[in-house]
Amino acid sequence: MSRKKTLVVFVSLFLIFTMAFEAFAFNTDKDKQKLDEVTKEKEEVTKQKKQNEKQQGDITQKIHKLEENIRNLEGEIAQINKDINETKGRIETTKGELIKAEENLSTKNETFNSRLEVMYKNGDVGYIEVLLGSTDFEDLLTRIDMVKRLVKHDTDLLKYLKEQRDLIENKKITLENQKSQLLTLMNNTKKKQEDLRVSRGAMQRAKKELEKNHVALEKQEDELADLAERIKEVIIRNQSDENYVGGQMTWPAPGVRTITSPFGYRIHPILRRKKLHTGIDIGIGYGENIVAAQSGKVMYADWQGGYGKVVMIDHGGGIVTLYAHNSKLLVKEGQRVERGQVISKCGSTGMSTGAHLHFEVRENGQYVNPEKYVKRP
Repeated sequence: MSRKKTLVVFVSLFLIFTMAFEAFAFNTDKDKQKLDEVTKEKEEVTKQKKQNEKQQGDITQKIHKLEENIRNLEGEIAQINKDINETKGRIETTKGELIKAEENLSTKNETFNSRLEVMYKNGDVGYIEVLLGSTDFEDLLTRIDMVKRLVKHDTDLLKYLKEQRDLIENKKITLENQKSQLLTLMNNTKKKQEDLRVSRGAMQRAKKELEKNHVALEKQEDELADLAERIKEVIIRNQSDENYVGGQMTWPAPGVRTITSPFGYRIHPILRRKKLHTGIDIGIGYGENIVAAQSGKVMYADWQGGYGKVVMIDHGGGIVTLYAHNSKLLVKEGQRVERGQVISKCGSTGMSTGAHLHFEVRENGQYVNPEKYVKRP
């Protein structure tokens, strides 16, 4: 949701609930019609808020996915850098082997050239001529052995020269392949690093978007706080002339005694900043019964911003109780209720992180600790 659209929604929210409570203050047909129109507008706002909450959930999932991608990329880059170092080592080894092979080839070439030089100086004397030049049988045997050794030497020398030339050629090919592999690895590293940079940028943008939504929620909370002051005025104007019957109220969540968040200042679970918690949160399950803490008249039963679906009961003498985040309301405005009567079903509507009952007690519009009036069973 864009900043402009968010602002329009929150301004509309503020005007809607201001109008709603002004309509509540005057019991005329015209104001009732206006309240019906406002209710429809509130339903649209609620729909937009749910879409915004879904977007925040999607952004959170996106951030988790990006963080996973970054971890994977960092691992891949570390492996590539390791492969690059190993390839560089193999290249140096291959270079050393190539130098040694070329030195060996040079030495043998010198030997072979010396052999050719001797043959050139002595003329074109073949092996047959050497044998025929023997003076006796013993000399013949000597010359035969010498010829064998010369033939083997020449054959071995030629074979070695060929092997060394082949080895040098293979080493050169290996060296070129290793250099090509190194270039590929380095290019892959650059690509992975670019992917990592893009992923980090995307995560930063996603976080920025989430922070912008967080600021919007803070703005909504501030608007609701201002609206709460107006509600106090409405409470005072619309309270009955009856006196409070006095005494201890009954616990509003039958069978459940756990207070998950007490009255007083705390770090808001959604806005993540210090705010006054104006009531107590009771850890009742979704759909469970919520009862009136004391007899009185229902002064409001509808959606109310961050409270979600809410019931407010006037008990006389300036005492009002409030029951928020319900999933279903079972009473209507103006209805008389009795102490212990089921008035709603527990839920997680409005600004809530999970199913629970937010229970408030107000004295002449001022928030007081509900445990002053109710005791856990």
